[in-house]
Amino acid sequence: MSSILQDTAQAWPDMHLLQLEENYRHMGLHKRIFGGAPPWNRAKASGLYARGTRRRKLMQAAKVVCDEFSALTFSEQVEITLDHAPYQDYIMRTLNEVGFWKHFPELLSYAYAMGGCSLKVYADDSKPAVDYVQAEHFLPTAWTGDAVQEGVFRTLSYRNGSYYTLLERHGRNANGFATVEHAAFRSSMRDTLGTRCALSEMFPELAEHTVYDHIRMPMFCYFKPGTSNNLEADSPLGLSVFASAIDTLEALDIAFDSFSREFILGRKRIIVPASCIRTVADPLTGEFKRYFDADDEAFMALRCEDEQQLKITDNTVTLRVDEHVSAINALLNILCFQIGFSAGTFSFDAAQGMKTATEVISQDSKTARTIGTNKNLIGEMLEHLVHSLISIGIALGLIPQHEYTVTIGWKDNIIIDDNTLIDNNVKLVEAGLKSRLKAIMEVQKCDEKTAQEELDRMAKEQSVTALAVDDFLNGGEEDDEAGDAGTEPAAE
Repeated sequence: MSSILQDTAQAWPDMHLLQLEENYRHMGLHKRIFGGAPPWNRAKASGLYARGTRRRKLMQAAKVVCDEFSALTFSEQVEITLDHAPYQDYIMRTLNEVGFWKHFPELLSYAYAMGGCSLKVYADDSKPAVDYVQAEHFLPTAWTGDAVQEGVFRTLSYRNGSYYTLLERHGRNANGFATVEHAAFRSSMRDTLGTRCALSEMFPELAEHTVYDHIRMPMFCYFKPGTSNNLEADSPLGLSVFASAIDTLEALDIAFDSFSREFILGRKRIIVPASCIRTVADPLTGEFKRYFDADDEAFMALRCEDEQQLKITDNTVTLRVDEHVSAINALLNILCFQIGFSAGTFSFDAAQGMKTATEVISQDSKTARTIGTNKNLIGEMLEHLVHSLISIGIALGLIPQHEYTVTIGWKDNIIIDDNTLIDNNVKLVEAGLKSRLKAIMEVQKCDEKTAQEELDRMAKEQSVTALAVDDFLNGGEEDDEAGDAGTEPAAE
């Protein structure tokens, strides 16, 4: 498919566009790697009669990396708080209606793979809606610093044997109000823009030019991962989180392919004497084929002067499992270093395959710092999304205009495993720095009422245990006294 840069230049030839061909070319490469079709997915076929290439076994480490980035930066629902109650209800209701909590984590995986994503706000049947746009379908055309102010969006549709491409140019007029221009193109092939056509052919509800009165902010927000773009320093576009680890991803796939083929090349091999091989003719082709009948349990008479020639030998080689696992783990540690994660975040186990660490030791870890940087950028994007939804809600008459402030908070500032959580709480309680009630709430992840009930039950069990011990000890002393009292001194 042609790049959105070429499509925009064809739709609006008078627009001044920054030369971003290198960014979009690498974006296509990163998409192929993320989708499981890297340039190295074919290997030369080996063997006496082998011809051409074979499909290489892939580890798909790029997808694992992007999914892990998405999970760590958006593993729990973010807390969006507005100090105006009607706006709070409006935003939460709208986000649920547009499927934000379902679609945004998936969009983030693509964003980390391709260097960015965009959320476009628009009106659909007099209701606010959100479009989740991947990086390849968005072109920034004006920006201040890192804040993108104007851009072009591309949408592909199919109808009656033709492909329709809709281009939306978001900008501002002389009065500073948000504007949107639409241009539609029709083509018989998916990968070409084709010729310009009337909007009514496919998008009858759209106008060629729309002005959003009283809306002075862009009706979209853009996110790019927290990694520098070393392809084009002045570009507002982001870069894939694995852009600097392409060679490592290729080495991982080569090592994993070798590991997979180890079980093919190292399968059981039995050396038998040539005199034990039978020859049979194929009834269909007449071709003679040689085989060894492993199920033949009858005696056979063979002429052989040397008894050693009749010996059947097991020539099976030992599988190099440990060597492959060590090599893959070494490459995974290099990958962690290149993407900004702590060593050991990813590991490979021969029995379970690739695993992801569930523990971020502290806020000082490299993984925690990388995730924190991306959370801050996502927070800015979500704050802009809230402003855009409120602006369009006011324009549609759904909510009245009112002053407000929005706060973005995260529930999962640090991720630790259960054992570390328990150890930390035990130490804090023993040192008198934390109450038992708070410790139970955090360890068992329950509310204060449930924690208090658990604390009362523990206290009751401890008192019953202490009473039983006292009864046992007191009973033993009484028995001793009774025994002493019942003993008469011997008569002299």
